[in-house]
Amino acid sequence: MRVFSGSLATETNTFGPMPTGLMSFKDRGHYAAGQHPDRMTLFSGPLWAARLRGKDAGWTLIEGMVAGAQPSGTTTREAYETLREELLADLRAALPVDMVLLGLHGAMVADGYDDCEGDLLARVRAMVGPKTVIGAELDPHNHMTQAMTGNADVMIPNKEYPHTDVLERGLELVDICAAMVEGRVLPTGAVADTNCQLV
Repeated sequence: MRVFSGSLATETNTFGPMPTGLMSFKDRGHYAAGQHPDRMTLFSGPLWAARLRGKDAGWTLIEGMVAGAQPSGTTTREAYETLREELLADLRAALPVDMVLLGLHGAMVADGYDDCEGDLLARVRAMVGPKTVIGAELDPHNHMTQAMTGNADVMIPNKEYPHTDVLERGLELVDICAAMVEGRVLPTGAVADTNCQLV
């Protein structure tokens, strides 16, 4: 099985006065394809889970860019488009793949993009086609959109705060996505407004 994993994540507060630029990602953690360190970072749960599961299963794992920034104001268009295109170029170089695993936040907003995750997932889907399984691990403070559910097969949020279950959720994501690739499960996604308010 050929598996691609990467990450692009930050939590945006659109009322925040400080924009999130490229340096915000470089300061917090920006690792080029294949350069992820031998320690897990906050949004690299799917990558680490794929390393663990893939080693035992004999998968070919292609590690794409991993980038995350501290929560802050709106991400600049330059930062989002630059990092998005880096991640997509990594994926394009890895094709064909059976599975794409992404570490996302779910509440990233950039200049000109109210739904960065939906935009990214739509571009990933257009690149890999309808048969490749796409999975994403999200923060519990995500904004679930139709663009996200329409393009990802599986999305799993962290359950703990602080987020001590990043690897656990990543393993759950990888296991479900692998079962889909192997034809053992066929989950169906839906969005329902539960009027849940986190405080």
